[in-house]
Amino acid sequence: KRIAGNGGSATVQQLYELCFCLWTLTYECNGSATIRSTFLRDHAVQSLVDLVSNAPREKVVRVALSALRILAQCTADNSPDLSGKKEITGSSFLSEMIGCGLIKYVDLMKERQWTDPDIVEDLGILHKLLHQNYKEMSTWDVYLAEVQSGSLEWGILHTEKFFKENASKFEGPDGDFSVVKYLVALTTNNDEEVQAIACYDLGEFVRHYPNGRAIAKSLGAKDIVMRLVDHSNEEVQRHALTAISKMMVQNWAAVQ
Repeated sequence: KRIAGNGGSATVQQLYELCFCLWTLTYECNGSATIRSTFLRDHAVQSLVDLVSNAPREKVVRVALSALRILAQCTADNSPDLSGKKEITGSSFLSEMIGCGLIKYVDLMKERQWTDPDIVEDLGILHKLLHQNYKEMSTWDVYLAEVQSGSLEWGILHTEKFFKENASKFEGPDGDFSVVKYLVALTTNNDEEVQAIACYDLGEFVRHYPNGRAIAKSLGAKDIVMRLVDHSNEEVQRHALTAISKMMVQNWAAVQ
């Protein structure tokens, strides 16, 4: 679950204690494929990024950054995954960090004057690793990481140009359209901006993927987005209405 910062009900001490627990567990990642898998499955990175971006006290930031650094540098050398699944390493966590928008937070935090040398060191290492990993990722890789993290933000990944160039990739390597399933789930997110962007992306998928209308309908997109047409937030309402229109109109370009 997402962890609230300034706007949440948790006290600073509660946030610190929760973060401390996660930090302690990160030291077991190099020795346990199960723990690495659990961290990835339960989106621990998202919670830590939330703490870094929202934490009201430096002590919370320090522990959260340290945990992120350990995850970014973890390896599977001492505990390979014997299940045959893709190995989870620091690169896996770095991709999730990028999807959660950690790069911009680290870039901004590096400009601040920190009195704690541990924070300065962790920021330097994370800055280097994040930017190295980002350079190696394709635009689609970054989009996939963002969708999987649930941290959608308006930008070049949510444009007509992106969908024209990447529509075929939405079917996924297994042909199960898992990315579209993620987007459908994100239309019920607690963050209204995420809901609006998910609606926009579903509409663009329908436009640019062959038979996208039928696929979106089979995955429940039409019904769930239809319910958002009466949403109290105007942006969500507008993007939901546009997405539904794209799902119902054969030639969207002709009616624009």
